[in-house]
Amino acid sequence: MEKMKKLIKKRWWMIAVFFVSIWTANGWQGTDYVQADATAYNYYILPSSSSTYLTQADIADMSLQVLCYAKNEIYARHGRLFSSSELQGYFNQQSWYRGSIAPSAFSSSVFNAYEIANIELLKNREFTLSASGYLLDQSGYSYQPIYNYVYGTQEFSDTYVFYGSDSRYIMQSEVNTMTLQEICYAKNEIYARHGRLFNSQELKDYFSTKSWYYGWISPSDFSDSVFNTYELANIKLLKDNEFARSASGYLLDQPGYNIYNVGSYGSQDSSYIFYDSNTRYLTSNDVKNLSLREICYARNEIYARRGRLFDSTELQNYFNQKTWYYGYISPSNFSGAVFNQYETANVQFLKDYEYMLDPRGYQLD
Repeated sequence: MEKMKKLIKKRWWMIAVFFVSIWTANGWQGTDYVQADATAYNYYILPSSSSTYLTQADIADMSLQVLCYAKNEIYARHGRLFSSSELQGYFNQQSWYRGSIAPSAFSSSVFNAYEIANIELLKNREFTLSASGYLLDQSGYSYQPIYNYVYGTQEFSDTYVFYGSDSRYIMQSEVNTMTLQEICYAKNEIYARHGRLFNSQELKDYFSTKSWYYGWISPSDFSDSVFNTYELANIKLLKDNEFARSASGYLLDQPGYNIYNVGSYGSQDSSYIFYDSNTRYLTSNDVKNLSLREICYARNEIYARRGRLFDSTELQNYFNQKTWYYGYISPSNFSGAVFNQYETANVQFLKDYEYMLDPRGYQLD
């Protein structure tokens, strides 16, 4: 309870600082013009370490790494540079940091009474937890514990990188908008759905935030035989894209990795491939980056708009996920006479393009 009170108090303080900084820097512009940059780190680990005496209770919940960083934050406030690449990399991310003084040229005489006492308190606590203190610049270090302390640990989430990657085919057009990190996480998410554990600390950190994840199968005991047709195809698509972007793929566990840089894609609906294929003529530019599967789906999307059911289980499953779809006309009772001029032309255009890409067309099911 006490920790929760402190976290709430800290968050209110950070909000206040954020708006005061906007006021003082630019004058008040109104909420329509205020944009918070998620990549700009504006907050301190210990905001009042230069103006109040900290107590043991204030730092009791701090990890070894957080203690070390908080201690060095007091130096960083005064523009000190760091020999440690780990510390230098962290403070370089902070918008308030202006490092200009080499370690050899830095003088502790700049510290006030609060800072001197707080450095000693943090140092003593750090070396009480570990006789050697926090070891900087170790392989695979991460800033995530610091982000969690400063911004609050993210609540458990039930979101996926790719919703439905176990029940539909992911489209190339969807992957085109993703970062390399997101593609890697989405690929491993398919494994995580089936309870696979991970050797990578980065993946462990990420999936541990997911309420749906329960890992119990070691990597050596895991079998790909659990994957269905969709999952196998989606793993291949994601893997191919990952290594097409970078010959070595996404490099896990690099120093400073951030698991919160990953968004969520492929909602249950995922909308249309061509939302306006019933109101305009499609062109070659519209389809040039689509896969054979997407061309086939786009053609059948025009039928689906009109309530057609499908003999293909693959197509029926795909359109059943769409909030706009209401299938009620059997294939034998459906008539193309319901199409307008745009739909008629686009069905033919997409069919011609599909069979130009492959004389057999896309092979459903």
